[in-house]
Parts: sequence; C-alpha cells; structure tokens
Amino acid sequence: MKKNEQIVLGFDIGGTKIAAALGTGDGKIIGSKRIKSEHRAPEDVLNEMVATGNELLGEGGYKHSDLTAIGIGAPGPMDIPKGTMSPCNMKKWVNVPVRDHMATKMGVKTYFDNDANAGVLAEWFFGAGKGCKHLIYLTMSTGIGGGIIANGHLIQGASYTAGEMGHIVLDPKGPVCNCGLRGCYEAFCGGRAIAQRMQKEIAGQPNHPIVAYVGGKVDRLGYPALIEAVKDENGYALDLWDEICLRNAQAIGIFANTFNPEMIVLGTIACHAGPLLLDPIHKHLPQFCWKEMIHAMKIGTTSLGSQMGEYSGICVALNGLFEEGKWQLPWEKK
Repeated sequence: MKKNEQIVLGFDIGGTKIAAALGTGDGKIIGSKRIKSEHRAPEDVLNEMVATGNELLGEGGYKHSDLTAIGIGAPGPMDIPKGTMSPCNMKKWVNVPVRDHMATKMGVKTYFDNDANAGVLAEWFFGAGKGCKHLIYLTMSTGIGGGIIANGHLIQGASYTAGEMGHIVLDPKGPVCNCGLRGCYEAFCGGRAIAQRMQKEIAGQPNHPIVAYVGGKVDRLGYPALIEAVKDENGYALDLWDEICLRNAQAIGIFANTFNPEMIVLGTIACHAGPLLLDPIHKHLPQFCWKEMIHAMKIGTTSLGSQMGEYSGICVALNGLFEEGKWQLPWEKK
C-alpha cells in the first residue's frame, strides 16, 4: 500500500443484486464482485457483504487496517441518520441496520446514502460532472431519481430526502404515479410508467406495428422497443416520444431555473437514446427555462455507464471523508 493511499470499500444495493467494489481515493477500482439480493433474508445478505468485503481486501493484497472507510448507496425509503433501510422493492427488508452492521463487522466508519445521491457523487468525482460546483444527476431508469451538488456540496435537506426530482408534479391532473401523487415527472417519463402506459394502450392489438419490436408480446413493451420504433418513424411511437421529450424539457427547465447548474447529467434511458432524446429536449427547453440558465448549463449523459454501481458506494465513502476534511477533491489536489 502506498503511503497516504486511501482504500475504501463500496456497496451499491439493488433489489436483485449488490455491486461491491474496492477502490482508491483517486478513483481506481481495485476489484469488484456481485452479490445476489433478490428474495433473500437481509441477515444473509449482510453477512455475505461482510464476507465479500474481506475477499476484496485479501485479493487486493490489503489488510483490515488498510481500509479507510466504507460507503453504501441504497434505494429508499431509508433513515439516513439511523443508517437503516426499508426499500419498497425488497419486501423482507424492514428497518435493516445496514450501516451499523457493516461498521461493526468490518471495524471501520461506514457512510450511508440513497442511490441517486451516490450517483451524483460518482459523476461529480470521477464522471461526466467532474469538477463542477453545481451539478444535477437524474437516474432515468425504472423510475427517476435525482442528486444535487450545489456550491460544491451534496444537498441532503432537512429530513435527508432532498433530490426527489422524479416526483415534482408537472400536471396535477396527470397520471397517478407509483409514489401516490398524480402527474409526477416519473409518471410521465419513468421506465416503469412508460411500459405500463404502452402495454395498456396496445392491449388487445396484437397486430399493432410496435408489437413486432417485442416479438408479439405486448407485456414486453417499454423504452427499448419505443426507441427502436421512433428510429423507424412509427407514428404511435413518434407521438409518444414527442410527449416524453416535452415533459423531460419541462422538468429540466424547472431544475435549471431553481438550481442554475453548470451541468445536468442524465442516466440510463438517455444513454440508450442519445441525441434522439437530447436534441428535442434542447428544442423544447426555452419554453420552460430562462435563456441565462440554458447558456450556463450543459446537458449530457453519464460517462460511468455500467461502472456506476462500482463507483457509487465508493463515492459515498469518499464524500463522507470529504465533508470531514479527510479527503481532497481530485481536481483540487496539487
């Protein structure tokens, strides 16, 4: 181990799997593994997380005493001050003390935050938003989550729930969101919501042209099929896509006017769609946002891609160290 090298262990907890990674303070991933989480009791998963952490240390040639910190990114609901989680998509997990379990078993301080905050930290430290003082990250996958960096710090809010950007209400008469509100950004543009909408609208129409993109199985309709159909200029797909692009621009305009970011980084769906999504968003944006905000802001896609899970937990740890004055931002190092 190099002198003054900081070694951190990160976990990105998901409903089906957990990404575990060992990395350094300068962003090098030393090793990574996957842990199955779906349909498993939390105590079994937590014990495997400890075992996996020990394996990564050993395989990397490190001792427990070399480990600086652990970081955990996880889906909500969660109680960040208490370090517990009760995620909606993991039914057996209720008030699971994941942070303190890892801290006790591994003998090192453990930091804990939601997965969208972990994502914005990863993009900020080592991704597309590296070096920005004002940055927003939108997960844009099954749902839409968000993380906010303002004046060079993560915004967490009074109850540690800041950044629920997928649940700003764009239309109080809009579709009911899975969160219970009506007309949320996520209800218009989230992956699950779009799949549910397409399957409902195409139900009973096995000969509809868009069904050909999913092998005739309506229950498989969603963003992948929609994007391909838009490329082929399918009429139904183009109409739906126009609405999605407009709603994305509406939400992004609200974020831009509120936070005046240097950059907004978009996640999975935008990565797959590319200019097909970004170009119409730019076209619609002046309807929803001042020109000063537009000129100051870049809209791009994540540069971490499939490595997001490896970086996110590590970056939760690094941010905890940063806020305590124990780690320096990469671009500020001499």
